[in-house]
Amino acid sequence: MDAGIIARAHLDLRLAALNRACSAAVASQEREAAGLDRSDLADRSITDRQVAVLLERVDRLVTELLQEPRQPPIGMVDPHAEAELQAMAGRAGSRLPLDRLQACYGLDELDKQILVAVVAPELDRAYERIFAYLCDEFDRRHPSVELLMILTEGVEGRAGRRIALGPYGSLRRHRLLVEHGDAPSDLRQQLRLGRGVLEFLLGAPIDVHSIGRDPVDAAPEPSGEVDCDPYTVAELADALRDGTADVVALWGRPEMAEAAVAGIATALGTRLGRLSSPEARDPERLDDALRAAAIAAGVSGDLLWLPVEPVEDPMPDLLDVTAEALEAMRAPIVITAVTPWRPVGVLACRRWIEARVGQAGLARRAGWWRSRHPELTEDEATDLAARFQLSPPAAAAASRVSSSRAWQRGATLVSARDLESACAALSTPRPDRLVSVIDPRWGPRDLVLAPALHQQVVEIAAFARSLPRLNGANGGSRLAVSQRGLKVLFTGDPGTGKTLAAEVIASLLGVQLVKVDLSRVVSKWVGETAKHLDAVFRQVDGSSAVLFFDEADALFGKRAEVRHGTDRYANTEVSHLLQRFEEHRGLIILASNLREHIDPAFTRRFHTVVHFPRPEEPERRRLWELVLPPTNGAGDGVDLGALAALDLTGAGIVGSVRTASLLAAAEGTGGLSMAHLAHGVSRQFRSEGRLAPPEDLAALAEQDHRGQRKER
Repeated sequence: MDAGIIARAHLDLRLAALNRACSAAVASQEREAAGLDRSDLADRSITDRQVAVLLERVDRLVTELLQEPRQPPIGMVDPHAEAELQAMAGRAGSRLPLDRLQACYGLDELDKQILVAVVAPELDRAYERIFAYLCDEFDRRHPSVELLMILTEGVEGRAGRRIALGPYGSLRRHRLLVEHGDAPSDLRQQLRLGRGVLEFLLGAPIDVHSIGRDPVDAAPEPSGEVDCDPYTVAELADALRDGTADVVALWGRPEMAEAAVAGIATALGTRLGRLSSPEARDPERLDDALRAAAIAAGVSGDLLWLPVEPVEDPMPDLLDVTAEALEAMRAPIVITAVTPWRPVGVLACRRWIEARVGQAGLARRAGWWRSRHPELTEDEATDLAARFQLSPPAAAAASRVSSSRAWQRGATLVSARDLESACAALSTPRPDRLVSVIDPRWGPRDLVLAPALHQQVVEIAAFARSLPRLNGANGGSRLAVSQRGLKVLFTGDPGTGKTLAAEVIASLLGVQLVKVDLSRVVSKWVGETAKHLDAVFRQVDGSSAVLFFDEADALFGKRAEVRHGTDRYANTEVSHLLQRFEEHRGLIILASNLREHIDPAFTRRFHTVVHFPRPEEPERRRLWELVLPPTNGAGDGVDLGALAALDLTGAGIVGSVRTASLLAAAEGTGGLSMAHLAHGVSRQFRSEGRLAPPEDLAALAEQDHRGQRKER
């Protein structure tokens, strides 16, 4: 049977129960009206008899609130018929819409009955008149809170129904029901369906998560491993549970703090709610939003989370407003921030504990990979943990992505290669105007250097792989290697392979190369360069990508003697860069044509300095062999010995062949000739501002062109 037909049948079953509740409510209304002298004038005058009837009603209300009688619901749905429809939906490969809403938004039986009652007038206008009769208001078009409490009599106690129908109940908080018009009291507030709810309940193929929303965003499930110093996640949860603390402050990178907060909520067995970013950044809305979020968290039993996110040029008094709101509250809350923030007033009146959150050690992260993928060997799991220092949410995402790729391939187990590919993709920062992300295309075979120099470049990748293991092994030693990442300096003439070497290292590590655009980072305005640098390092912090600064002497140059005001600011920016350079935990490669222009404070912090000389004749010959087409269409007279004798860098050789290929294509020849290559070399020499190449190459080119003119 079609899923839409099953959904409508389920709705009809629920409406039948609603009809019985309406009949009972109408009968009760008739009995109450029969006790009045003139029920038709009840809304225009109040008689003695009517006051007596109303007093009896409010007396019954007090009795209900004190005793909370639990009578069998009049509008109870036939459980056997509903179970049969659920089974039919399961055989059709789906679930009933109401059941999907219940699972997604945490609804209960009372919520489902309320939802069906609000759906009814959208299906038949007769319900409008019935509802108007029950509430004695004939201009009413949507059910009110009061009416819905009448129709759900007996499902829950009166207090429970009132909370469920209030603004902090699941239906209104998730915007499955929204307010219609203004009302003098919330009891008389009319409610209507949220956007897409009716279509979803009628069986339309709508994503269930796109229907509702929550003003307090649900945080992700806990994933991965984090370290909290000096407490554990379980200890922080215990402190909130037993009342030792009502404010837990966590300092660290946002993704690490997010994982720790999710772990605390899981340990408490509660749902985690986060105040949305726009409201958390607006001083005028923050106080009301935070109070509303605290009330919603109290009603639903959520743990409230307030991230104090880093922003450039924050609005005035934002932190002051946050502190004032926290002072006035007593609800348990978790605060996270990148840098510690300790408002004195809050510490004076709240039970405050704090911890620093960071990435777990190598062994714990490797164990997490093994627990998620038992098919990995211990060495493979350790290698993943060492190469990709992912945040817990990113690690969980990489695990899911790799599992999807294995499933698409028809494999039952995830391979280490799948995980490496997923980790590399998720450890890449987002490109923007300050950096560009390069996917490495070249490997060690494409890097032509002297053997000793080539080995030195390859070792840098091995060092970057080994450093996390070394730090993990020496973590308790006072002489342990610094946990900061590797810093490498490449020097040499332009075109000698510095950028290519950086790309090869990234390829060996299986990560992307993030190249900093210095033309956008360096600014003539005071303070702008430091802001741009902060943005660059924030973007790559926590990623496994290789950070590459080309032409680094423009940014890492020597500090000058202060003679002008601008010198002081320039030196301050270099000092700021030095601090961020030191703190970065990933691999940083700087490339410069002039090593002597690099500030000595940076030079002493490099773990490795590699000088790239101009290639010698053996390297130049290998470069020509790599760059020239494997099969030369002309097939005649390409003298590799003569070409290798020319003093060209790798970039110069590539430029020469490119120019020669363009000349050959313009002439329509079948391939490159020595004459084309000679002209390409000659133009390359001129572009570099150097003397012309040897006369024999120039003469060969001229002779070839004279022969072509005679043929024409």
